[in-house]
Amino acid sequence: MNMGSRHVIAVIGAATAGSEIAQVLAARGALVIVFEQNARPYGKIEDGLPRWHAKQRRDEYEEINRRLERTGIEYVPLTRMGTNLDFEELRRDWGLSGIVLAHGAWRDRPFPVAAAEKYVGRGLIYQNPLIYWFNHHLERGYDGPRFDLSPGGIVIGGGLASIDVVKVLQLEVVMAALWARGIEADMIQLEREGIDVVLKSHGLDWRGLGVPACRLFYRRRIIDMPLSDIAPDAPPKRAEALRQARIKIIEKAQRKYLFEFEDRRVPNDVIVEHDRLVGLAIGHTEVIDGKAHRLPDSDEAVRGPFVVSSIGSIPEPIPGIPQHGEVYEYVDARTGLLLEGPTRVYAAGNVLTGKGNIKDSLDNATEVGTLVAERYLGLADDGARASLADGTRAKANQAGTDIAASIATKAKLPEEDVARIIERVRVRQKQAGYDGDYRGWIRRVTPPDLG
Repeated sequence: MNMGSRHVIAVIGAATAGSEIAQVLAARGALVIVFEQNARPYGKIEDGLPRWHAKQRRDEYEEINRRLERTGIEYVPLTRMGTNLDFEELRRDWGLSGIVLAHGAWRDRPFPVAAAEKYVGRGLIYQNPLIYWFNHHLERGYDGPRFDLSPGGIVIGGGLASIDVVKVLQLEVVMAALWARGIEADMIQLEREGIDVVLKSHGLDWRGLGVPACRLFYRRRIIDMPLSDIAPDAPPKRAEALRQARIKIIEKAQRKYLFEFEDRRVPNDVIVEHDRLVGLAIGHTEVIDGKAHRLPDSDEAVRGPFVVSSIGSIPEPIPGIPQHGEVYEYVDARTGLLLEGPTRVYAAGNVLTGKGNIKDSLDNATEVGTLVAERYLGLADDGARASLADGTRAKANQAGTDIAASIATKAKLPEEDVARIIERVRVRQKQAGYDGDYRGWIRRVTPPDLG
């Protein structure tokens, strides 16, 4: 490798945002080291978006591959910050020009009833491991978490991701019920055509299955659900139209996937039997100035085989990174600069916003409109599907451009320093079993039954 003097930047996270930022920086002459915690670099496209997005996922996999195999980018798989590589060591000892945190928001927000936390794995399920299981549990080599999704589950949430969760629960229940009747069910067909349509094709209906539907509870009104963004300066008529459109989205989703939904409901306590969470005391709320206020003495016992918490994802804390609440605290909002110093540290994508919601990856416009939400959820009348990554890619491209301009104000690293960094990279790549052949590595670590 002809190194010369140049900037050397580490990007943490190789998926859509990380690979796009790496491409932008490499195109401007930087050597970019992309650290990825998994063997494959596809992040939430692979593990956080339900597997019925099959074509969109494959398309984005190839986009990521194309970016990461370009000259000027070093891929370092199986390297997790805090486990395989210490962040402070990377920042202080490697002598890098900069570090970009693009590892997304994977940590579930804590369930709003503190007493429930001790029942994780015993009645309380968090969204991120549930979707990971749904995407991978059919693979022969799967060794992750496992869930028994009995009918009638309870979901606490309200965004697009929580509708994904209720779809997973309903589809799993229907497939099990059909298989019990000797009918081979196809998950993709159920998701695309709708549960009722598929049942009718077999001479069945929902009531005839004899199973309870899962239930989704949301703390505010349907019109407050974060299904489509409303610009702060939107005209009142436009804002009201978008709020009313949220009602139509929920109604269409219920017709297609047959789940139950209640708004203005909030969990306040747990129901426990035999050391297992078997329900919640769920009260009613009143929405005043956009905030949900619990109504006193309104709790009702709601029982189910499990509770899924689907209230959003946040970034993992990293020792050494200043944090304010759920988000990292930055010193320059425009570039996402977190830390000054010889090695500058930036954040981009969901790490910067503190959001891990699907909606925040769909569109980079001011408003995520009804059509985009419906296409994502499989509810569009024309059957079209939303792109999963165009918005993230556009935001990441701009972030990469801004970071490149910021880094350009620093002196380039001398050739001998670049060579020492490359030596460190080679050591870590060897430890991970990576030989530098990106396409060969992807073929090697992709099981034949992995989508």
